[in-house]
Amino acid sequence: MEVEEEESDDPHTVVSGTFVVNTLPTTVLFDTGATHSFINPVTAKQLNCDLEEMDMQLCVATPIGSRYQSELVARNCTITILGKRFLADLILLGIHGYDVILGMDWLTNYHAIVDCR
Repeated sequence: MEVEEEESDDPHTVVSGTFVVNTLPTTVLFDTGATHSFINPVTAKQLNCDLEEMDMQLCVATPIGSRYQSELVARNCTITILGKRFLADLILLGIHGYDVILGMDWLTNYHAIVDCR
């Protein structure tokens, strides 16, 4: 499965796609503006993710000014991209529009290159 870039003249165009997370096809956003990676609580439940408490509570501010708090993380979720498996620690957060957001923690860890050409 390939990453799809939504076509638009908007400079805020996103890079997203559908990938297998744990065992199910999941809508994933690659977000260079996010410091951490996240999973929607409904998706975490569908994927039977084992959640654990983080050492601290995380407060997340969105670009539109909303603030969310979370203290739960799904550790070592398997994300399959083009037949290769990658692990991700996904923080439980009430995100909308995507099941998973892969942020800079994940992108940096895997030396990812986001080609927005």
